[in-house]
Amino acid sequence: MIAITSESNPSYRRWLRLATVPRAVREFGQTLAEGLHLAQAAGDAGFPVEAVLVRRGAAQGAVAAMVQALLCARAESGGSPPCYEIAPALYDRIAPVERGAGLMLLVPVPRPERPHAAEEDLLYLDGVQDPGNVGTLLRTAAAAGIRHVLASANTAGLWAPKVLRSGMGAHFRIAIHEHVATHELPAMLRGEWIAAVAHDAAPLWEAELPVGRPVGWILGGEGAGITAESLAVCARRVCIPTSGFVESLNVSAAAAVCLFERRRRAAFPASRRPGETCGPPPTAVR
Repeated sequence: MIAITSESNPSYRRWLRLATVPRAVREFGQTLAEGLHLAQAAGDAGFPVEAVLVRRGAAQGAVAAMVQALLCARAESGGSPPCYEIAPALYDRIAPVERGAGLMLLVPVPRPERPHAAEEDLLYLDGVQDPGNVGTLLRTAAAAGIRHVLASANTAGLWAPKVLRSGMGAHFRIAIHEHVATHELPAMLRGEWIAAVAHDAAPLWEAELPVGRPVGWILGGEGAGITAESLAVCARRVCIPTSGFVESLNVSAAAAVCLFERRRRAAFPASRRPGETCGPPPTAVR
């Protein structure tokens, strides 16, 4: 391992910017993924790894085994990434969580081709700013079979280290598209966009959802909700009825309800609303 003990090390200074400056992820085209679970997920997906960072003293047990597995796998595919042992105080400054595993990966941020006239369901995040919510939304989308997640420019960076942490490996299985303007949405989907709002819309349970044709779901930010520009591209709006004690759901919880209601109706024809036609359920992401 290459030892790093000084914060003046050029590589460390770059990692520190990735950890603390949101725009640095986009600037450098790299990000940091911390923890054994993310390392395992990256390995299982065959995702590229540009460097392995280990907190001094952590390279034992499960961490040591994971490092060895990552290096061996990359050696077989054309070359192992460099492995760094970082002084504890320095490592803790770039880790997105306290008392983590002591293992972090430097990974590239992919730039996948944007969907055009897609014939599968999409998800668009319109101004969702909490990193924990964004990561949970990506994880929920992957679990529901969504393969493309789009985000507006005022949504939190989808590849920020804290978002990766809460995404629990979803980043390595789906296509993520950032800085997507509202006016681009109609051309991206061969179907209709639906806005999930808090009030003044048809209850989700009573709404007719297209089956056999794709749907694009739009969810808005935690406070402001969906922008007027995004609402303008939607064919309809739906809301999730709640008890009088709670005004609305957390955005990630609302996404889970909408996406899995969509899957439920596709999988169980008897549960569809009058007028809905049969069609296959969305394909699960594996």
